[in-house]
Amino acid sequence: MSGSRWRGFSALVGVLLASCGEKEPPAEPVAIPTVMVMANDYAFQMPDTLSSGVTTFRLMNHGQEMHHMVVVKLGEGETLADLQKMGEGPLPAGIVFKGGPNFAAPGGAVEATINLEPGQYAAVCLIPSPDGQVHAAKGMMKGLTVVPAQGTQAASAPSPEVTLTLSDYKFETSRPLGAGRQVIKIENAATQWHEMVFVKLEAGKTIEDLLKWLEKPDGPPPASPVDGTSPISPGETISVTVDLAAGDYGFLCFLPDLKDGKPHIAHGMAKQFRVGS
Repeated sequence: MSGSRWRGFSALVGVLLASCGEKEPPAEPVAIPTVMVMANDYAFQMPDTLSSGVTTFRLMNHGQEMHHMVVVKLGEGETLADLQKMGEGPLPAGIVFKGGPNFAAPGGAVEATINLEPGQYAAVCLIPSPDGQVHAAKGMMKGLTVVPAQGTQAASAPSPEVTLTLSDYKFETSRPLGAGRQVIKIENAATQWHEMVFVKLEAGKTIEDLLKWLEKPDGPPPASPVDGTSPISPGETISVTVDLAAGDYGFLCFLPDLKDGKPHIAHGMAKQFRVGS
């Protein structure tokens, strides 16, 4: 190589090395903030104001009854008082069910991750007590203001290992669930609201056994709650993280149908599956 070519090659290598040295290391992913929510019989203890963005809610049940948390976004001009009229007539037209941690047993805790836009919200529990009255009617409803996040890089939703699609009236996973810790992204692709109640069946028990037990509780329950999502509106998504052992599991939706009022399980929205070791 001639001297002039060598000098030119050396200069090019120097430029490339300098440009490589100037590159900043990739930014560390921003941690998703976790909001601690304590559920009692019948109230939520949690912050009044949160910043917008991807947020994980950890629901800890300190009560004696089963609880869940539904994050409800209120429509323009709607207030908590409008939501408190649930059961007295049609739901307020502008509300959106964002979902939330579903079915925490007494002493238990469950989590769900939601993307919050700025606006007015409410946290409610729609599980009925033994007397048939839903917990929200007993006061288990709390207002929440979400303000725009200020000056920080936004967190991203967790990367899912499995996507679960809700339709009218099916549960479909992008692949079979396996044992171990994994993130499930839940999408409501249906025309109406749905929930995902995630249960682990006792050895030798089936979804049919669970449904019969729910109609007439006699003896120990044939399943225990794992996690899931409380009601979500069409087009909404939510993520849950689960750590599954080998065994038999089920997905169920108990919400009333917006057309005939029957629970979605009556339309076949229940699925049993096995998780291998």
